Amino acid sequence: MQASRNNAGEQLCGLLDRPGIALSTAGKDMSSNIIEFEAARDRATARQDQRLHPRLESDERLFTQVVLSPGDPDMVGTTLSCTAVNLSIGGIQFRTNEGLPRGSLIDLWVDVANRPGKFFLAGEVRWSRPAGEPDDHGRQEFFVGVQLKSGAATDIVDWRDYHANAFAR
Repeated sequence: MQASRNNAGEQLCGLLDRPGIALSTAGKDMSSNIIEFEAARDRATARQDQRLHPRLESDERLFTQVVLSPGDPDMVGTTLSCTAVNLSIGGIQFRTNEGLPRGSLIDLWVDVANRPGKFFLAGEVRWSRPAGEPDDHGRQEFFVGVQLKSGAATDIVDWRDYHANAFAR
């Protein structure tokens, strides 16, 4: 590994010695300044992707209603129309016009096109972040990630069966 770093450093120094480049190494060994991008990218990906289950890309329509929101109690009872981004056995990512505080408990009604009826599910908001810049009218959209919870009055068992069969095909 050290030999490849030294070689990379020599190559970098060679590039910097070209006419018109105003950067000088002043005889210093630059090999210690080489960044291992692949290792850094792998670490960043591992931190960002904490998924336990494979995802199905989706643009299904769903509705959410805030049941409990310790971060913003005024949101309790708020119903939002959303568009799914991806779905899995254990979670849903969706896009909506209002951010939801982390830790909020929500009910979800998910309409899957190739199945009659809606799934009624319950979950906890794990994260919420802006989906780019506000539009020309100042409206901001958000991506929201929800971890689904088991519940006696939900369709979580049917949801899990649906996804298990979707990945078996």
